[in-house]
Amino acid sequence: MINYKKLEFNEEQPGVIIEEIKRFGDDRGDFISIPFSEIFKRSYIITNTQPGVVRAFHGHKKEGKLFYVPKGAFKFIIMGMEDNLWKEYTLLASVPKILFVPAGFYNGFVSLSEDSLIITYSTSTIDESREDDIRLPFDTLGENIWKINNR
Repeated sequence: MINYKKLEFNEEQPGVIIEEIKRFGDDRGDFISIPFSEIFKRSYIITNTQPGVVRAFHGHKKEGKLFYVPKGAFKFIIMGMEDNLWKEYTLLASVPKILFVPAGFYNGFVSLSEDSLIITYSTSTIDESREDDIRLPFDTLGENIWKINNR
């Protein structure tokens, strides 16, 4: 049996970056600059029309991904492929952040609001990604993992 362990809030996952990004605004609206690097080879958009839609678990040994949520909210779970340590992250459009998940991790997420949107930047082309695609069942950590806890 595989032993999965949840990391505490203050514990870090090596290589995973969660970072708030600056929002600039005035009466016309907002401007948000998403950090970008030459390591990214493609980007794509994922939309979920309703809360509670789960997309999990998906991982790569070579590919890294950067996530940004411009609309709505998502709960992410990031789990190490080698150590099975996992941690929750929340991305909200109202508090702009990026989440970088390096190679060697699984990721999964659930939408927390209607019409949520994720922009994803990948270090691999589509063909490279297909050759490096590893999947686990969405309920690997139990079905309750995707439930949202009120604070």
